[in-house]
Amino acid sequence: MLKLAKELKKANVKFRWTIFTDLNLYNQKPFDIEEIVYMQPSYDLWDYIAEADYGVQLSDTEGYSYFINECLEYGTPVITTNFPSIYESVEDGKNGYILDMELSNLDIDKIVNHIPKDFKYVEKGKIEDWINLLNKKRERSKKMYKVIAKQNYTDKRPELIEEYNEGKENVKYNYEGNADIRVNDSYLINDKKRAEEIKASGFAEVIEVKQNKGTKEKQRKKKTGGTQT
Repeated sequence: MLKLAKELKKANVKFRWTIFTDLNLYNQKPFDIEEIVYMQPSYDLWDYIAEADYGVQLSDTEGYSYFINECLEYGTPVITTNFPSIYESVEDGKNGYILDMELSNLDIDKIVNHIPKDFKYVEKGKIEDWINLLNKKRERSKKMYKVIAKQNYTDKRPELIEEYNEGKENVKYNYEGNADIRVNDSYLINDKKRAEEIKASGFAEVIEVKQNKGTKEKQRKKKTGGTQT
């Protein structure tokens, strides 16, 4: 939160960030930034949400963010971090912007000058809606990337991890829902951008691999014949 506010100020962006919270409850002092306005928690936030350019949710993890969906329902786009469940509600660039936890992909110009508009909010309230979402086919790249850990670290995009330790182990998650990666662990991902991020971090070696027909058939049988958690 503080980093985002400072980046906006550094870019000379005029903004007002209204935060509904009880600082005393968390023994937290207010940030010394005049653009941030603190207000007591309230159930009546609808006018604020409707008038805002963005709703902001910078969480490490969320099960289901009611605030995000309430903003979208009122036609207000969101700025959010990339906790796993956010992809159930937000499409980057369409109804909001998804930032990584370190804000390394923060684009101030895009946020200020390209505010998403005229998107349609569809409530996922029926069992059939969730089935359709979870069964939605995702276009896959022909390339895979093998990640080999050089040290222990936390991978905050566990939803992209496919085969872990050559299928001999399941991914181990911490209490925040992120993957605990140990030195010499290996796993496959299918996302080029994420592979580049991991490589740039220096935490792991990243190798581009090509799937042969046998490998694809093996993974297909594993997905259709095994249990998923």
